[in-house]
Formats: sequence, structure tokens, C-alpha cells
Amino acid sequence: MNKDNAWLKPVMIFYGKTTSWIVFPLVLALLLGKYIGQANQVLFPIFIIVGFGISCFGIYREIKKYKKELEKEKNGNK
Repeated sequence: MNKDNAWLKPVMIFYGKTTSWIVFPLVLALLLGKYIGQANQVLFPIFIIVGFGISCFGIYREIKKYKKELEKEKNGNK
């Protein structure tokens, strides 16, 4: 990878991690809600809410990690 695009790799990794935190918990919640929630209509929204909470937590965690890496890199370059 040339030096002009060296900044792109960490950004794309961050993007992939945050996107996976959005997609996987919510898709899993949808599948569980449809499978288990057919008998009980109350469980479906609960699964969606829990999946959304997991997504929020995961994204927050990834942002904290990325921010620490940026601060470490910034302090290391000084």
C-alpha cells in the first residue's frame, strides 16, 4: 500500500467493526424473534430492543478503543 493511502486501512477496519456491531446483533435478534416470537408476540420487540442495546454497547466500545489508539499514536509522534 502506498503512503498516500496508508491512513485508509485503520479507517476501513474501524468501519468494518462498527458495521458488524450494527448488523449481527440486530439480525440475530430478528431471527430469534421470528423463531421464538411466533408463539409469544411480546418477545419479538424485546429481542429487538436487546439487540439494539448490544449494538450500542459494541459501537461505544469500538469508539473508545479507536480513540485510545489515536491518542497513543498522537502522543507517540510528538
